Amino acid sequence: MRETNNSTYALLPLLVILIFAVFSCGPKNPSTDIEISTFSETDSEPKDRAYYHFMVSRLHFLNKNFGESLRELEITESYDPDSAFIKYNLALMYISSGRLSEALDKLEKSIELDPNFAPSFTILGKVYASSQDKDHKEKSVKILKRAIDLNPDDVESLLFLGIIETEAGNFDSAEKLFKKITELYPENERGFFFLARLYYEKGDLINAERLYNESLKLNPSFISALIELALVYERQGRFEQSENIYKSIITLYPETLNTYVRYGNFLFRISRKADAKEQFEKAENLDYRNPGLKLRLGLLYIEDRDFEKAIEEFQLILLGNPNDQRAKYYLALSYIETEKYEEGLTLLNAIGSEAEFYEESLVQKAYIYERKGDLNESLRMMEKVYRNQPNNELIVNYLGSVYRKLDQDQDAIEVYSRYLQSNSKSQVIYYALGVTYYLNGQEENSIETMKRLININPAHADAMNFVGYTYAERGENLDEAEALIKRALKLTPNKGYILDSLGWVYYRQGRYEEAIEFLNKAVALEPDDPAIMEHLGDVYLDKGEQSKALDYYQRGLLLINRNPDNPDENLKERLNKKTNDLKRSISVQS
Repeated sequence: MRETNNSTYALLPLLVILIFAVFSCGPKNPSTDIEISTFSETDSEPKDRAYYHFMVSRLHFLNKNFGESLRELEITESYDPDSAFIKYNLALMYISSGRLSEALDKLEKSIELDPNFAPSFTILGKVYASSQDKDHKEKSVKILKRAIDLNPDDVESLLFLGIIETEAGNFDSAEKLFKKITELYPENERGFFFLARLYYEKGDLINAERLYNESLKLNPSFISALIELALVYERQGRFEQSENIYKSIITLYPETLNTYVRYGNFLFRISRKADAKEQFEKAENLDYRNPGLKLRLGLLYIEDRDFEKAIEEFQLILLGNPNDQRAKYYLALSYIETEKYEEGLTLLNAIGSEAEFYEESLVQKAYIYERKGDLNESLRMMEKVYRNQPNNELIVNYLGSVYRKLDQDQDAIEVYSRYLQSNSKSQVIYYALGVTYYLNGQEENSIETMKRLININPAHADAMNFVGYTYAERGENLDEAEALIKRALKLTPNKGYILDSLGWVYYRQGRYEEAIEFLNKAVALEPDDPAIMEHLGDVYLDKGEQSKALDYYQRGLLLINRNPDNPDENLKERLNKKTNDLKRSISVQS
């Protein structure tokens, strides 16, 4: 019978490598010329027969005749059914061939036959540790601890138990286990690697960096350590060092698709979209039929608003798999953005209630009416959907946004507040409620709501930025505002609007040179944001540099006029007034 589903065992690739290492130790070039005539099956004792077939199995294994090796080992068991050692070796062979249930059965019987046979506890614990099943995970802890009791220096049991403890958030226990590995086996790069990963999970990037580098000293081409060190540098804002690692990985593995995908993902995260697209295209050249790559490229084209190319990528995916729900959904989005509403509706209607993007498809149908200028019909559709799904976060969020666009802020506040009564940890709705309070002129409620969100998620950078910027706008609590925005910036160092907020706090504090420094950094990341231009203009105006201030006000107006579909009328009015007032002032002075 076909056994346990392999997809539920996440650590099995590592386990299989270890198994082959265990089973293959011995002479490197054995002869398989076994003289059968020297051995008599009928005249020998069962133990002798077992030993003979075990040695034949071993020779077949060392010569990579795995099928014959397994057959001989099964014969061995028939002659010696009470041997924990034979059952252990059979389990190794079953695992390597994907027969996990049979392997588990042999390992369980092995430890029953000999409760002190450490290798069976080790392998059984590893298999259960590799499972995504909660009960198996819990069982693995007990088994691995028994393996360590029997053999305190067993690196594999220490390693797997440490991984489980890390996944469970038991960082102190995991740290002791990984440190013990580094002490017992200072030449083993995996001990340093998993200890580094633990520190990364804890947010201790300095120790994580140090230990990833220790691991790489021992194995410079350890790709997992290279990738995770690149992530450390990225979180620290050291983008050049991070990028150099991705480039070195491509040098090491130039024909590996994932090297280009990872580099492309990194470039996308730091807003270098054109460079990211180039890497994804290189990956696609290695595997042009790969639907996952086409999806990534399509999404990147959407991000760049190159919808025709996005449509082409999604259509190619559907050509190979007409039932790909993701491709249908994103193709529909691309049609909507190119005003091909009927084509979009046709695709959205084809997404069934069991599909991953069903709720999103309902929202997009309503959005089509919004795009066509019929917000009332969009609202009618969303209210109907909401009556059936009042606890669906996505639907509640979009319904609230439609209320806001219809200047029905109080209705939005009521919908959001009702949802939060039964979903008190929803970060999306807390943020939407905070924004709505702000737009409704209820700034105190807005700040209070965002602070609740920060309590739920202390790493919510946008909420910290929102509170900090609101304080800066009001000219109050500026030290707290600076601290909040710096925390947000540490979490997301490449967000232009957060750099803008910090620049604005510095302006309010009278620290003009620092304000200009950070506002210019914001412009580099968000060159099309007219609000940042206004802020730079205000700083230069207060510095007495009127011509520079006028230049930035005019640049802000130019950006608004380039985007007539979504103008910020209040900002446009302010910039017009500031521009005209400054022109008159300069004219009078001249």
